[in-house]
Amino acid sequence: MTKKLRVLMVEDSGDCAETMLGHLRAAGFEPDACCVSSVEALREALAESQWDAVISCYRMSGMSALAALRVVQDTVRDLPFIVCSGTEDEDAATECLRAGAADFISGSHLARLGLVVAREVRVAAGRRDRRLMESALRKREASARRIVAASSEGIIVVDAKRLVRYLNPVAEAMLGGDAERLLGRELPLGLDGDSGAGEVDMAPVAGVPIVVEARWSPIDWGGEDATLVILHDVTIRRRTEAQLRDSFINLADTLSRAMASRDPYTTNHQQRVAGLVVQVGARMGLKDAQLWELRLGGLLHDVGKVAVPESLLTKPGRLTPEELEIVRTHPQQGYVILKDAGLPPAVALMALHHHENLDGTGYPQGLAGNALSVEDRILTASNVLESLTSFRPYRRAFTVEHALATLMDGMGRQFDGDVVDCLNGLVRDGAYEPGLP
Repeated sequence: MTKKLRVLMVEDSGDCAETMLGHLRAAGFEPDACCVSSVEALREALAESQWDAVISCYRMSGMSALAALRVVQDTVRDLPFIVCSGTEDEDAATECLRAGAADFISGSHLARLGLVVAREVRVAAGRRDRRLMESALRKREASARRIVAASSEGIIVVDAKRLVRYLNPVAEAMLGGDAERLLGRELPLGLDGDSGAGEVDMAPVAGVPIVVEARWSPIDWGGEDATLVILHDVTIRRRTEAQLRDSFINLADTLSRAMASRDPYTTNHQQRVAGLVVQVGARMGLKDAQLWELRLGGLLHDVGKVAVPESLLTKPGRLTPEELEIVRTHPQQGYVILKDAGLPPAVALMALHHHENLDGTGYPQGLAGNALSVEDRILTASNVLESLTSFRPYRRAFTVEHALATLMDGMGRQFDGDVVDCLNGLVRDGAYEPGLP
């Protein structure tokens, strides 16, 4: 199968040109050739067409092979230039090869011309492909650098010693310093392990503290192990979330106070329980989000009493079994009210579970053990302590000692032992103030 070849021949002898074309055809090429014999004609041919190779005689009357080579080098990149000579001339071969010719073929070796052309065309094509790939890679790298530099997130690269190797302008601003001061220095953020994520309270920038969400993972940086750190400013989001949490608390507090018209005892009780569960949760090491949910649950755990007749809530005497069954519907009623109110699910579940016991003897579902969350357990025991030490229309307030004895008696059966220990600690430290007698 013949291969088409666009070949430009620098030759002032038609016989020599035909000889070289014969060797190309013998090597399987179908040459489409053009012959030129002057610098002007060579420049014109190079400008008008694309060529696969240039074959030049070494000795010509109009110009030299070296002159033709310089024209080709100045005009076209990666175009193979092969010199042919009718005589053996090592000095000429050395001179041409040093000047940049792809090969020098003497008259006794002209039969190699086809093989040399095939090789050099292939090599030149490979160089062109690599150059195109490198150019595309450089463009992609430049584009990536522009994207990274313009990113709204802070981007940092640190080496294996946690020294900063690169940071974009956003990261520079977040860290409160100029790049020259930060590059080569240890990253002023604690990164645990090769990869991970977490929030970081950054030093105030321009007097304003910021909260940053950091994510980091291993990368290759110029053949070295490194870590890519992405910093996302979540200050506004955290402030908005804090405002929303405050709004929920205010709404819950308002709803709790609104119940005073029906049951003043329940209103004060819910507010005191809300404070108590937060104290217990803090002693048990719960996170801020859980403490916030506990506070909401404390404020709203008795909201289901809006569905209980007011006469039963304020009845001075003992309730009949039938009346007691009605009152005991308030956990389920509270759950129904809260489950679709846009609050965290734990808040509605605390309202549903605050009369459950660890041994399954509580109501309304008779849940036991692991079915009750830590929030449920904190609210259950705290609710008992606050209820027993507060006045009710049907009984006087018990002493704190009596209430604690009740909790201790039910420790491990009805009540979680860790929660009871925390309540004991609050009383012992004077951090608990019982309801009014």
